[in-house]
Amino acid sequence: MAKRLKTITAGRLVISVCYTIPTPRSTPEEREALREISSAAQMTLNNRRAWQRLELLLAANFKRRDLVIELTYDDAHLPPSREEAIKLVRKFLSWLRAHRKARGQELRYVYVTEQLSAEGGRLHHHLVINGTGADLEVLKSLWSYGNVKMEQLDDWQGYEALAKYLTKEARELGRPEPGKKCWVASLGLKKPTVESEIVKDNLTVVAPPGAIILSAPPPIRNQFGEFITIKYIRPTPRKEKRGTRPPRRRRKE
Repeated sequence: MAKRLKTITAGRLVISVCYTIPTPRSTPEEREALREISSAAQMTLNNRRAWQRLELLLAANFKRRDLVIELTYDDAHLPPSREEAIKLVRKFLSWLRAHRKARGQELRYVYVTEQLSAEGGRLHHHLVINGTGADLEVLKSLWSYGNVKMEQLDDWQGYEALAKYLTKEARELGRPEPGKKCWVASLGLKKPTVESEIVKDNLTVVAPPGAIILSAPPPIRNQFGEFITIKYIRPTPRKEKRGTRPPRRRRKE
């Protein structure tokens, strides 16, 4: 027997899946049993839910000192519709981009516009942007329609919690426009990388020393194979000796 190891890497966020695969000598019974194992692995990797895709996008592009912003409207500036609110947040982002460009700074962002009620709640925006170290006063000066609330991404308990929060309206009420993403992202954001390789049957996945393990559910096993997955945050990179790399798998004892 052999195994396939698939790893999704998004910044310091890593999702690894290792599962037994059939060989040319596998019997029909073995192949059928291993098909169940493979299906479970693919469901983990497919990231079909909006929050799962957003989690990886955030992890690939934003770090703990970047910013989570909420923009609200006062009564005098409350837009009459979601479309008008989106025009205002786009204008705000264009001003912020110009402000940073003049100072040699980039702007990366993801934003969602929410109303939180099928009957029409109060419009507001949530944004994740890269921080520069001196942002709050700039944001307040550019957003003249209401209040600005700012916190560091590090205040959230991981990218999953933030991604679920940002997609809560779409999950609870449905997307305003069916088929469209429930968030808007700036151009040029990094995409998660996916690696796949065949490994020996006595290898499995482990997190490197110092990693923060987010989930490591019990393996799924049958008489012919197993499926193991782990999700973790890699430790902060250190200067390593040339030719070394953190371990990501080990032999079974």
